[in-house]
Amino acid sequence: MKKILIIALALIAFYNCSEMNDLHQEYLDKGEAIYPAKPDSLISFSGQNRIKLQWFVYSDISINKARVFWNDRADSLDVSIAVTPGETDTIEVLIENLPEGGYVFEVFNLDAYSNKSIPVVRSGKSLGDIYQSSLNNRGILSYKTTTNNITFTMSSSDPADYVYSEFKYFDSNNVEREAKLDMDNLETIKIPLEDIDTSKNIQFRSVYQPFDNSIDLFYTEYAEFVIE
Repeated sequence: MKKILIIALALIAFYNCSEMNDLHQEYLDKGEAIYPAKPDSLISFSGQNRIKLQWFVYSDISINKARVFWNDRADSLDVSIAVTPGETDTIEVLIENLPEGGYVFEVFNLDAYSNKSIPVVRSGKSLGDIYQSSLNNRGILSYKTTTNNITFTMSSSDPADYVYSEFKYFDSNNVEREAKLDMDNLETIKIPLEDIDTSKNIQFRSVYQPFDNSIDLFYTEYAEFVIE
């Protein structure tokens, strides 16, 4: 009786092992999986109807390109990569013609045999007419003329994404010149009287950067200021 029980248990164990092997056979037949190194430190930079993606590749010489997906994989872009042995390579790609809005990107590194790395996901934002329409030209509050200079004082409005203002004016030879606010002083700008024809109007506009790492600046339309 004990001998029959041992044989039965052995047959059950053999059957279970065979069944387990059958479940894994599909993967065993494929051999060892090869995964190129994944994109490292993927970040996105907002732009005007475009987004820049950047990541690093650390000396994995098997990698020869990357593939970027967005719009739920409806759109994609391949990026050729030449890895420098023993060094860190910075990979950058500009994705152009993006309607204003938010996007989610999936990035894979691939080798010459089309083996894909683990994907890395990063969101990004493209800016366009909606953001542009929200921008206001920072006004000139007043001006003061002294013996040597004319000083323009800007209005107190200073949104977080405001960067500086630009000015266009004519000199005494009727040559158009340009100036901008000193980044260390966004309240006033001084123009030497010898450099400006005060009988002509000046033009000015405001410059905005929506995020600290944005790749594009946004400009308001020029406005005119009358020097009386």
